[in-house]
Amino acid sequence: MPHQYVDLELTVKQVRAETPQHLSVIYERPRGFDYEPGDWVDLALGVELRGGRTYSLSSAPTEPDLMITFKEGLSEFKRALAGSAPGDTARITAYGNDYEFHLAEHRDSVLIAGGVGVAPFRSMIKQMRDTNGSGSVQLVYLNQTDAFLFAEELDAWQRELDDVVVHHLVTKGLSRKKREAALRDIISVDAHHYFIAGPEGMIESTEALLDTMGVDHDDIRIDIFDGY
Repeated sequence: MPHQYVDLELTVKQVRAETPQHLSVIYERPRGFDYEPGDWVDLALGVELRGGRTYSLSSAPTEPDLMITFKEGLSEFKRALAGSAPGDTARITAYGNDYEFHLAEHRDSVLIAGGVGVAPFRSMIKQMRDTNGSGSVQLVYLNQTDAFLFAEELDAWQRELDDVVVHHLVTKGLSRKKREAALRDIISVDAHHYFIAGPEGMIESTEALLDTMGVDHDDIRIDIFDGY
């Protein structure tokens, strides 16, 4: 459920390069701040800046700090985030979860990520690993290159957890027909829930593919990552 009209101060602990195009900003977690894997936050940086300010949390509630991960961009807001330094402050003005975008206990889930859309899925799988969560997870991670975010962590958690399977798919050079054929070969059609996170076009094409595979539309949850 979204929480509006919030005012929580954050302090930057670290800015970390994840890939040549992606950064994570790690904040001290405000005392008493609770959230669910898959939640987003609205951020304010003290001055009005153009660009999107909503970011999915890539950290899990079991971790001591908060983390957002994003692709570097040209908007004023993203440039300001990228220029953050330890000790800088920001504020959470809203946070929460839309459309039940979180794993359910005792349910099997397919997570389909496009690029930085893997951020909320890192949170979900990390939480599952730390709490011995029930149900199985299949993560299908599409990226234009082999510079996959959180690759070492995800591979390690896959080895630790019998019910987690991770597939990495490089899409550069693949036609839509070949990409869809690869997804048909990978994606389970027996899951209870399907989660798609990434750019709007990727989400629309993946929803259409799932429909042709017989997945009930009511079982699909989406999280759109705008370019800003």
